[in-house]
Amino acid sequence: MYALTPALQTYDWGDATAIPRLLGTEPPGGPVAEAWWGAHPAAPAVATARDGASLPLDALIAKDPVGALGADVAERFDGRLPYLLKVLAIAKPLSLQVHPSEDQARRGFDEDERLGLPIDDPARTYRDPNHKPEMILAVTPMTVLSGFRPVAELVADLALMDADGARVLEGVLGDADDEADAISEYIDACLRGIVTMPVLTSLKAAVAAGRGSDAMHAAANALDAHPGDPGALVVLAMNVVTLEPGDAVFTADGVVHSYQSGVGVEIMANSDNVIRAGLTSKPIDVGRLLYLANAEPEPPEVPRESTEGPVRTLRVPADEFALAVVSDGDTALPRGPRMVLAIDGEATLVAGGESRTLRTGEAAFVPASDGPLAVTVRGLATLAWVPTPEV
Repeated sequence: MYALTPALQTYDWGDATAIPRLLGTEPPGGPVAEAWWGAHPAAPAVATARDGASLPLDALIAKDPVGALGADVAERFDGRLPYLLKVLAIAKPLSLQVHPSEDQARRGFDEDERLGLPIDDPARTYRDPNHKPEMILAVTPMTVLSGFRPVAELVADLALMDADGARVLEGVLGDADDEADAISEYIDACLRGIVTMPVLTSLKAAVAAGRGSDAMHAAANALDAHPGDPGALVVLAMNVVTLEPGDAVFTADGVVHSYQSGVGVEIMANSDNVIRAGLTSKPIDVGRLLYLANAEPEPPEVPRESTEGPVRTLRVPADEFALAVVSDGDTALPRGPRMVLAIDGEATLVAGGESRTLRTGEAAFVPASDGPLAVTVRGLATLAWVPTPEV
């Protein structure tokens, strides 16, 4: 059993105090956007044994993949921990982004390798050969954008804007063969800046006058954070999801999304492949986003939930991870690579003849070699593991 020290990410959209408050540390004076408890080689957590010996978690697992992961997980995922657990603290809207499928990620990674691009080269798109399905669990109220809403709803908002460019965008939507084509053509027209600035001005005016949908108001908020960014018009086409603490939403490969505000626990496949197309200072790739995106209007996907006593289990269509939320009670997990994060209060872990108590903001990695894991929570904790494949 290993205590984990997270790798911190200081992206400019991060909140300055939420993650330091969770971790019980002093705020550094700038944004702290993410805390990573995982084994991604770009930013692994540090794993510390009871005797004080420390290693990056990816290096620890590489020393004994079968002991750390179990034979089945080690074989299925090439000796890698397949999930990455994070906390996100969002002070302003994240980039509009999409993640590739497994096949797309593999082909893209191999091409970047063939070109000889270093992993940290800004010109490189694929940092690893993996896809990145992900789930966010709200710790505070959150606003999330996930996928696209029906074209008729988008047209209704455009009709509220007094700008010739809005009429042009209505025409783009009306000339398409189907709704997915309409959304793709709309995104392309917006992000290439054909009619952008007058429409952005009109959008702000409509919201100031109290008109428009939740999506229009989210677009105006994004524009406040990213002045002049045409990505705000893509926000206008998206589903707005309001999450209360404990609510969750799942993002599959190909789903365009953006987290707008709040603090949440995120679990995903162990990947850092992100293609962006707006609301960011990082490189964007409109063409690739459109190639990878599922532009079919669909409602956001929520995880399947089951509850047994104090344990809520959240399952999604991803082989790499499952997550349980435990509130004031006991639970157990079978052998495998498990991770426990205390969100509030305490979580006592017993496995392999060892006991460890985690307090708010502390996390631990429990390897497969420690055998079954018993957990007692006084407060709130999350438990991550690799589910058995469903037949």
